[in-house]
Amino acid sequence: MKINTISIFLNEVAIAWEDKTSGYLPLKKLREACPCAFCSGEKDVFGNVYKGKQKLSEDSFKLLRYEKIGLYGLRFFWADNHHEGIYTYDLLAFLTNEKK
Repeated sequence: MKINTISIFLNEVAIAWEDKTSGYLPLKKLREACPCAFCSGEKDVFGNVYKGKQKLSEDSFKLLRYEKIGLYGLRFFWADNHHEGIYTYDLLAFLTNEKK
C-alpha cells in the first residue's frame, strides 16, 4: 500500500493511504519504533542483538521533515539530528493500526 499524503502536526503525523484510509501516529510512538540498527538493534550470526544506548531528549520527539525512499518507505528527520531509520509503508501501516 502506498501513501497519498502525510501531514506533520505538533505531536503526531497524519497519513492518508491510496486506498482512502487514514490514520494518526503519535510522534513519540513513531520515534520509539525507529527501525535503524542503532535504535532497534541488529543480530549477529549467533542471534545476539546489538544496539546503541539511546538517550532520548525532548528534541528526539520533534519531527522536522521527511523524505520518500524509493517506492516503499520514508525517512524522518528529527530535531536531535537522528535520521537513519527507513520506515517501510508496511511498518507505518502497522503502527497506525496498532492499538494504543
